[in-house]
Parts: sequence; structure tokens; C-alpha cells
Amino acid sequence: MATVTRLAVSANKDLSPAARKRQRGPVRGTIDGPGAMTICNAITAALKQSCGKGPTKVKAYNTHDDVAVVVQDMLTTLERTLVHDGHEQLVSEARHMLIGRVAEECRANIEQATGRRVVEWQTEVNPSADRALMLVKLQPL
Repeated sequence: MATVTRLAVSANKDLSPAARKRQRGPVRGTIDGPGAMTICNAITAALKQSCGKGPTKVKAYNTHDDVAVVVQDMLTTLERTLVHDGHEQLVSEARHMLIGRVAEECRANIEQATGRRVVEWQTEVNPSADRALMLVKLQPL
């Protein structure tokens, strides 16, 4: 089983200068805090442009050859109404189409942040939970 590393996008200001110096940088082919922030910001901006509303919570996680992005609080008022009225499948299909577009728009940002080529993009949308999981497969090292 692959080890999952949560990518923090905020700096730890509590570390002393000596402790900061001892910290190692990211391993080649992985993403660090700024890289994760770049990916999260790109996905948020692309969703906002496509839907008129961006998600309020986006987190990126890194494994050896994957980047997983969890997007929360992304649905528009219209989509929430449709979900409430029992049309989750309709909202899910629409979101899958939009996220496919977002994947292409964000590809260059993800490749720049990781230093690796994106080879595949998988998405799971859960409209009832107002959440999506995007799994980005990277070219193996």
C-alpha cells in the first residue's frame, strides 16, 4: 500500500531558524506546500470560471505517482436545489463534464508543480455530500 502524505499549504511559523534549516526539501517528483497551493488555486479558479462559483475547501494529497485533490462546498444554488429534489445523477453527470474541462485547463499547472507529466485524470463526484475527489495519475519516475 502506498504511503499518503498530506500536503500542507500553510507554512509553519513556529519553527526556529535552526529547525527550518534542518528540514529537507521535497523529494524529487513530489510536491511541497507551494506546489500543493498552486494546484489547489488552479482547480479553484477553473471551477469558478466554469461554474460561476468556486469551491470553498480544496486540499491536495500526494502519493508516489498520484495527486489526490478533495474539493468541498462546490455546488451552486441551482445544483443544490436539484440534489434536494432527487436529481443527484443529473448534477453528477454535469459536474463530471465540467471537471473534465477543468482537468485540461489545470494540466500545465499540475505538471509544473509536480515536475511530472499528467497521464490520467479520474474523478468521483458526490453531489449529496457536495464533494468531489480528483485523482491525477503522474508519469512514473
